[in-house]
Amino acid sequence: MSKETRRLFFALDLSDTHNAKSRSAIVALKQTLAERGRPVPDENLHITLAFLGEVDSPAYRSLCEVADKISLPAISTQTTETGEFPKQGILWLGIEENATLSTLACQLHEAAAKILGRSAEHNFVPHITLARRARPTENRRSLRKPLTFYHFGIYASVPAENGHGVHYQCLNRWTLTR
Repeated sequence: MSKETRRLFFALDLSDTHNAKSRSAIVALKQTLAERGRPVPDENLHITLAFLGEVDSPAYRSLCEVADKISLPAISTQTTETGEFPKQGILWLGIEENATLSTLACQLHEAAAKILGRSAEHNFVPHITLARRARPTENRRSLRKPLTFYHFGIYASVPAENGHGVHYQCLNRWTLTR
């Protein structure tokens, strides 16, 4: 008998209304770069804090218990410029370094490493994935737009009903102090 698992990650969602103008600019930038790779659907734009991979129900509950105890202020940051993870074929938009953002990502990653029995080594590069299977380029595009986050969540990658791609379902959400 196999355990049922879900593919999960902690993230900051861009869909809150107070980020609408910045999100629109990010979507517009993504559309101008569409020929470079397979664009991420607009509704899937987010900042990954910690990728968890396949997680069973007991581990999910433990991860949520850790998230329940996190007490950090809201995160105010901004986008920077495009970049790439060439080996993975990822085109992304960078996020300005921020102590609270880094602390949140580190706390979640360390908890995940302990609960899931994985390496605690982690090089957090805050970014929003714009396209996958992207062709490399030397041309970077700058886009400086403010972003504020009052919540973070744990998300599941759910295969699309048509069999092409995934959508992200928020399973639980926590408030960052205002």
